[in-house]
Amino acid sequence: MSLLSTLAGALPTGSSESRSLSTPSLVAGNAVYYTLLALSLAVLVLPVVIVVAVSFTSTDYQTFPPQGFSLRWYEAFLQSQFFDAFFFVSLPIAIAVGVISTILGILAAYGVVRRDLPFENEVVMYFLLPLIFPPAIIALALMVVYNAGIISRLPAFLQIAGGHIVITIPYTFLTAMTALQSIDTELEEAARNLGANQFQAFRKVTLPLMRSGVVSGFLLAFILSFTDSVIALFLSGGSTTTLPVRIFLFLQFDSSPLVAATATVQILLVLVLVLLIGRLVGFKAVTADI
Repeated sequence: MSLLSTLAGALPTGSSESRSLSTPSLVAGNAVYYTLLALSLAVLVLPVVIVVAVSFTSTDYQTFPPQGFSLRWYEAFLQSQFFDAFFFVSLPIAIAVGVISTILGILAAYGVVRRDLPFENEVVMYFLLPLIFPPAIIALALMVVYNAGIISRLPAFLQIAGGHIVITIPYTFLTAMTALQSIDTELEEAARNLGANQFQAFRKVTLPLMRSGVVSGFLLAFILSFTDSVIALFLSGGSTTTLPVRIFLFLQFDSSPLVAATATVQILLVLVLVLLIGRLVGFKAVTADI
């Protein structure tokens, strides 16, 4: 006991005065904090600002700051191959992948959370495997599989969508599982006691409560599919070449501001989608499950 008393006496008392920082330390800490914050914002926002600014230049080459102001490159976008790849290839694929991947993620999460599965940890790891393997390895494996047997007859649109579903399943699965784990199972049991069957209890009670997780998963899957270039580079071709692949191939031979205008339209679409979902669900509810 004497040893414990000695150690206790040697420890600081924990008073507010001993924990308080001096004014120079506070000033230095605030300076470091705001400097790092400014650098982080610059790294995230500055490239977007530069791309948007370059898209309005009146010159035939990319330059920053832009020389003059013109909408000619947006007019060129409407008449270019990027327009078809944007609205008739990448956008439909991203919407389909978002919906299908979200549904599969919900079903998988429900089975893991609400069922007493054997090897539950192994099942969770199975759905997270696409996060472990590099996208190029996944793309190569998918290309080999698609070129074998009956699967090779699938349209390229479905092949790309299938590849994107593989890489987006982990995100929809995790967001749905997080949302399900936060819902009290007694709510479902109460619905069952009131006469609802298992599907009705899930549709009318559980699914509305996990709305934020569902929306988060859909948003992540949509953006990942819409901006993917690795999977699409291995699987797309001809009329089903996605927008990121079109941009990649275009930049090998040209670097006109047309690419900046196309990227700005991409940014605008994602921004509108995020704002719309934030308006319908709420940003706090969505980000809580990401």
